[in-house]
Amino acid sequence: MELEINNVNGKIEVIGDFTSQNVHKVKEHFNYLLDHYEEVVMCLNKVKRIDEKALPVLKKIYTKAQRRSKVLFILGISNKIVFKFLKRNKLTHIYRNDY
Repeated sequence: MELEINNVNGKIEVIGDFTSQNVHKVKEHFNYLLDHYEEVVMCLNKVKRIDEKALPVLKKIYTKAQRRSKVLFILGISNKIVFKFLKRNKLTHIYRNDY
């Protein structure tokens, strides 16, 4: 499935396959958002597949937000595919439930 990134009422939804073929789209999109906005909401609820190439992208987005004192909400803990992936890679701390 192709990857889509949609803005739904200020929440940026990543939809489809977050895999090596399209991690650059996510990286570029969220880098732009973090350069221009103080608060960014990433929703991973509709991700169908995720692979190891997505891991460094998520880490870079998270680190960039912290380094620039930006507010980054990453939603999607209910997506079992993403949650298992992040848990296996010890990255579940990036989720924010207080949005």
